[in-house]
This record gives sequence, structure tokens and C-alpha cells, in this order.
Amino acid sequence: MFKYLNHLVISKFVMAITGLYLGVFITGHVIGNLQIFIGKDVFNSYAAFLQSLGELLWVERIILILSLVFHIITSVYLKLYNNNVKPQKYAVTNYLKAKINSRSMIWTGIMIACFLIFHILHFTTRDINPEFKHYEEQYSVAKLIPTDLGFNISYDQGLDVKKIRHDAYKMVIDGFKDPIVSIFYIIAVILLGVHISHAMQSMFQTLGLNGPKFTPFIIKVSVIYGTFIALAYLSIPLSVLFGFLGGAQ
Repeated sequence: MFKYLNHLVISKFVMAITGLYLGVFITGHVIGNLQIFIGKDVFNSYAAFLQSLGELLWVERIILILSLVFHIITSVYLKLYNNNVKPQKYAVTNYLKAKINSRSMIWTGIMIACFLIFHILHFTTRDINPEFKHYEEQYSVAKLIPTDLGFNISYDQGLDVKKIRHDAYKMVIDGFKDPIVSIFYIIAVILLGVHISHAMQSMFQTLGLNGPKFTPFIIKVSVIYGTFIALAYLSIPLSVLFGFLGGAQ
């Protein structure tokens, strides 16, 4: 399954593609989550749309998991390869920086993995809070206007046709009202931002896209991107904790 690791060029290509996919997913996911600030109906409609994808949603999840597995394995392989082929003088001069980055990537990676497991159990399968499975709301899908009764009825006076969907908005609000849960999420997404920033720099370096002019630019972009991701994700639990979000569910 991992025979491609015997080919350096293919390994770099796999790491770049999986890294790009994971970055797009993380960005798209946070943009979707930020719709909670627009309103309950918009956010619940977004959540209902995702659930309506059915098998396609599971296909996407499988691709996401495979991308994560291949990305981690390939990154470790390329890191070990680069360490083995570096001249000794570069290894000595860059030892401290590489040691700090490597250690931080390992620990943030472990903590992010724990966070992902908790997040799935918390909001996806809802096993941590089983009551979340039963959060429902009625929403209007159409207006029924009887025209065969001889009455002149306006659209506003028509009968609402309602359906039931999962109340994801209430689930998120109630989930983040627990200070311990919110603090855990806040710490986790800060680590995610740091990890993403370092990962971007490491990826471009591994692919050989570095240099005196290009590297400073990549560092700036990676820091900005990592900061954006962290701030975007932590804005939701912070807003709930401080009462800016979820006042009227």
C-alpha cells in the first residue's frame, strides 16, 4: 500500500496533494461553522444539507481519513529521508530550530488527534452527550394556500407546511456552554493553528520550494493562515461563553 515511498518524487507529490486537500477541508469546515453567526435557521439548514448528502458524506469522510493517514506517513518518511541526506554542517547549524519544530509538531499532532476523536464523539456521533441526538426543531418548507374554498387568502395567511430536522444550532450552543469543553476546544484550535503554520513551512521546505526570497514569504503566509484558522474556530466557543451567541435559541 505504501510502496510509493520508494519513489521520492511520488512521495513528495502525495504529501503535497494530501496536504492541500486537508487544508481545503479545514478551511471549508470553518467557513461552514461560521454560518452560526448568521442565524439559527441558516446554520441548521447548512447542517441539514450536509446530512442530506448521505453516502457522499461518508465517501468524503473516508477520503479525509485516508488523506490524513497518507499525509502523516509520507511526512514522517520524507522527514527521515531529509535528515539522512543533509550534509553534517547544515544539520549542526540548524539543529536547535529543527529540534524545537519537530518536538512541537509531534506534541501538537498528538493533542490534535485526541481533539479530533473528542470532537467526533461530541458533535458527530454525539456519544458524549446522548441528549444531543434528540435535539429537533420544526421549520417551514412551504405555504399551503387553499384556493378552492372561495376565500381570498393571501400568502401570509396560508398554512405553514413544516418538517422536522436536527437542531444543530442548539447542540453547538449547549455544548459550548460547558466552560471545560469550551476551554478544551480553545486550546485545541490554538494548537491546530500552530501545527498548520509549521506544517505549511515544513511542506514547502520538503518540496524544495524554499530560498532566501521565497522562505520569508511562506513563513508570513503560513503564520497568517494558521492564525486565521485558530481565531475562526475559537470565535464560536468564546462567543457562547461570553453570551454573544445563543442568547435566543
